[in-house]
Amino acid sequence: MIKPFSMSDLQNCCELYVRTFNGEPWYDHWTVETAYDRLLELAENKRFLGYTLWNDDELIGAVFCFLKTYYNGSEIFVEELWVSSDYQRKGYGMKLMDEVEKYATENGITSVTLFTGKNKPSFDFYEKRGYNHLENLAYMHKRTV
Repeated sequence: MIKPFSMSDLQNCCELYVRTFNGEPWYDHWTVETAYDRLLELAENKRFLGYTLWNDDELIGAVFCFLKTYYNGSEIFVEELWVSSDYQRKGYGMKLMDEVEKYATENGITSVTLFTGKNKPSFDFYEKRGYNHLENLAYMHKRTV
């Protein structure tokens, strides 16, 4: 079952986030504390949009987005999408994205945008959903420490 995110879901989201992104294929180094800070920052955005995905009483996935204003209307930016490794490749990520896209359609949102790694399974996931890789854009990064 998909539900709108509630702040009471935050701790469960953090724990699942750590288990998901510290594993294959990301191998990140999240702690529950850093995940909490990250997800709270997103959830406190005044234009936050989030959904959680449940199998009975078990949290198995979530998507955290926010609305952005652009010259041609609002867009939804998908900041984080994660599904428990036990439930990946079974259509649950698609269900979360369906909910985001349904919200966009029902609210006149002009587009859904996101960043993902070209070498990650998520790249193929989004391409199969009809998302286009924009060749004329670059995600830029500069280390400062």
